[in-house]
Amino acid sequence: MLVYTNLVFAQSTEITGTVISGEDQQPIPGATVLIKGSSTGTVTDLDGKYSINVAAPSDAVLSISFVGYITQEIPVSNQTVVDVELEPDVAQLDEVVVVGYGETKRKDLTGSVVSMDSKNIQEANKVNAFQSLQGQVAGVNIQAADNKPGGGFNVRIRGSNTINASETVEQGGFSPGQNPLFVVDGIFVNDISFLNPADIERMDVLKDASATAIYGSRGSNGVVIIETKKGSKGKMTVQYDNYIGVKEAYNLPDMLQGEEFVQYFRDAVVGNFYSSGDFSVSAGDVNLADYMRPNELENIADGDYANWIDLVQHNGMQQNHTLSLNGGNDKTVYGIGVAYTQDEGTFEGEDYERYTIRGNLSSKLSELFSISFNNYASFALRNEGSREGLRSAYRLRPTGTPFDENGDPQFFPLQGETFITNPLFEPDNITRESRTLNYLSNLSLAFTPVENLKISSNFSPNIEFTRYGEYRGRYAKSTSGQQGNTRAEVNNRNRISYTWDNIVNYNLEFGSDHRLNTTFVYSLFMDRYENYLMQRRNYSTDEFLFYNIDAGSDLRTAEGGFSKQTLESYTARVNYAFRDKYLFTLTGRYDGSSILSEQNKWAFFPSAAFAWRIIDEEFMKDQNVIADLKLRLSYGETGNNGGGGGLAPLGSLSLIGNNFTNIGNQINQTAFVTNLANQDLTWEKTKEFNFGLDFGFFNNRLYGSLDIYHRKNTGIIFFRPISTVSGFSGVFENVGEAENKGIELGLNSVNIHTGDFKWTTSLNFAKNNNKITKLYGDLDQILFGVQAGSYVHKVGEAVGSIYTYEFDGIWQLDEADEAQAYGQQPGQVKVRDLNDDGAIDADDRTVIGSNMPKWTGGIANTFNYKNWDFTFFVRTNQGAVSASYFHISHSGGFDSTPARFNSLQTNYWTPDNPSNEWYQPSNNGPFSEPLTYHDVSFVKVGYITLGYNFKQDVLDALKIQNLRLYFTAQNPFTFTNYEGWDPENAARNSWGSAYMSRIFMGGINVKF
Repeated sequence: MLVYTNLVFAQSTEITGTVISGEDQQPIPGATVLIKGSSTGTVTDLDGKYSINVAAPSDAVLSISFVGYITQEIPVSNQTVVDVELEPDVAQLDEVVVVGYGETKRKDLTGSVVSMDSKNIQEANKVNAFQSLQGQVAGVNIQAADNKPGGGFNVRIRGSNTINASETVEQGGFSPGQNPLFVVDGIFVNDISFLNPADIERMDVLKDASATAIYGSRGSNGVVIIETKKGSKGKMTVQYDNYIGVKEAYNLPDMLQGEEFVQYFRDAVVGNFYSSGDFSVSAGDVNLADYMRPNELENIADGDYANWIDLVQHNGMQQNHTLSLNGGNDKTVYGIGVAYTQDEGTFEGEDYERYTIRGNLSSKLSELFSISFNNYASFALRNEGSREGLRSAYRLRPTGTPFDENGDPQFFPLQGETFITNPLFEPDNITRESRTLNYLSNLSLAFTPVENLKISSNFSPNIEFTRYGEYRGRYAKSTSGQQGNTRAEVNNRNRISYTWDNIVNYNLEFGSDHRLNTTFVYSLFMDRYENYLMQRRNYSTDEFLFYNIDAGSDLRTAEGGFSKQTLESYTARVNYAFRDKYLFTLTGRYDGSSILSEQNKWAFFPSAAFAWRIIDEEFMKDQNVIADLKLRLSYGETGNNGGGGGLAPLGSLSLIGNNFTNIGNQINQTAFVTNLANQDLTWEKTKEFNFGLDFGFFNNRLYGSLDIYHRKNTGIIFFRPISTVSGFSGVFENVGEAENKGIELGLNSVNIHTGDFKWTTSLNFAKNNNKITKLYGDLDQILFGVQAGSYVHKVGEAVGSIYTYEFDGIWQLDEADEAQAYGQQPGQVKVRDLNDDGAIDADDRTVIGSNMPKWTGGIANTFNYKNWDFTFFVRTNQGAVSASYFHISHSGGFDSTPARFNSLQTNYWTPDNPSNEWYQPSNNGPFSEPLTYHDVSFVKVGYITLGYNFKQDVLDALKIQNLRLYFTAQNPFTFTNYEGWDPENAARNSWGSAYMSRIFMGGINVKF
């Protein structure tokens, strides 16, 4: 009986069938046929046929799936033949994309638009919304300007689109004026770091001028449209998402330690002699007692060396908690969300906290009227910590003494050296605190008097208030232990802006062949900014910090500022589709800006685009390789009213400033003209052609987009230097032209999809060539300096190219006579005499590179096996060259005094080591600048995530809808030849810099 029973259970029924496409009735080879709830499955053959054994047919359910089609589940019951017809999954093509003042289906797009949904954004688990975009979108280059918690980012879409005359130390050649326009729930904002990424529903990046022309002058650098999460119809759901992790510094430069530094010091003493032409001294001749301090000699004798970097470095914590509620009915939906984010730095005293709350309500009041109200508030507290602490830790010689005999930190670690202090004092003596409140709101009233006609009015205010407070106590480096140098500073900044859009949308269909969508917009934008700054010094106590600023007896600064600008716009857009195959978009925007001169305030920005859905043509019906094919062509113009080039409101006018002067024995107030007016200053315009191809193969198992563009900037607004004899340094003018040419590719593929296993890949690549084509008059170059570097705006070269001498090795001993002819010595940096005139001068400088990468890319791979998911993302920037302030500050650049600071480990030249890589310590010569420029190419692993979604039976038992646990490593690896902290912001001054860091975190996503 037992044998018989086993035979019964072992019996099974063979189920056969054919899987075909419901679209063209063709067989689908490679479709997956799976017995639901088990690991038993098979795939269809070339004719779409399958065969599978089922143990219990009456209870079995077949799950049939294929990429690009909707999965079907069919009960077997008593059937032995189950034929299946799969319907195409058009969700991707029917995806709604926000294009500015409206929406459209992806299949109807005529411009270049790339989207990221909430899954992609939240998968990265970033503190800052900018980070969620890094490396994810072809043609969008995002640079971290500051690695400290709460630091900023610079964004470039399709290269550099304008020239800025006021590049800053922190930007390192990047300019905030290059950033695109950010639109959050219809509100224009300058920054999106106040957003909690977990609150973002989607980002749509508008790249070509056809897509951005709807925003006219605001869209010259591209547009990023962000929609926060809204309510949804149905029973109220509660969702909680969190992560908690530990942050650590990594990719730390190799500095000299212990005996390495002592040898370096000896070599630096020799270098001092060599620099004066005395080659008689060797390292063995150096008596350390002649140069070092007593405590250093004692530490060397005892072998007691300080590792300053280990002393100041510590791990930080990062966490985020987001709670949201959504629900509604057929008439009203609502959404509420609150979140808390904390991000600690890897140097004590650096941290960032953010609290956000959002609320939205959308209601259909009647058949004619509907209303929506969106609110988003963010409060951020940022402690930037010391600017000097990290730099001091890297500068201090390991021969110094961190602690006194009682174990307390010693303020001056090197006896007699007062220039550099113990960084352990910085966290308790430096406070740099910013408190920022952001409030965004959007109130929209819509009126639908007749079918297909919608009239809406949206009022969107944005209020931003920031209070920056700074206090430097007695034992900070900048105060050097002097009470009179203690300093308090308060800077209050507030910005109030609003956008008022009045929109008319009308949709019309003529039969089955013609479809017309029209949009008309009248828009007003106002931006008002105030700031008030006060600084006082000499405080009797450090207890007040900056809260009792009046307690300082020495008033240094008391000033304020005010600016206001407005923009008025008239916009029209027409979308026409013929047979849903031939798509046309015409857009025109007429902008008036208060910034420009009286007679040039208004400009018109047109665009036209055409798309041809080739896949819908009859001649494409009989093939089954190409699943989607659309050709796009566009031309558009956008503008810049000067903000990107540094032009402030009223910057085109002559303004009056005030000062004081002595006349006789009295102080008298004076007035003077601060700048020259330019009544001819007009719009900077961007004209762009774009060719695009959207494609899909093998039932969209491989799909993507290819774009080729040519963007030309004319009338570039720039602060042109003029002779100081005039009494002015320069004037804003329309000075020249520049262009960007490039190619962008985005690919998505389903590599494997069988049974319980699925592997998908998303890849993007972009290459951009930027150059200036014209400057004013006969001038072909404008020289300028940023952060101890030399740059040029030069015809035929990229905007802001690096302009210096070409490194040609190190002068060797057997080249002493030739070096002498150039006024140099062996051991010093050799550069090329490009004009062969026997002298090195300014005429021998040339362009050696640009801080814009030659190409960028990113790739994400996702693996799913049953309830497990595994994703890793890698991004890269290649070909960029940048000034490296780390090398300027931490590789012997200040060694006129022998080895005053510690140094990066380099293969430096000595008489016994004839290196051609790095100069002799304390003997760099007059032309060492080329060694401060470095290739900053990198490959970064953005994140690696492993997650587990709990099975349905567990969810049912817990009475929840979804539960996922995951572990993520953020930025775990960086591959680069750059030797400093971070190749992404190499040009940033080490005064205020921070480590590159990685985070190991775990989290939970749960929905009730």
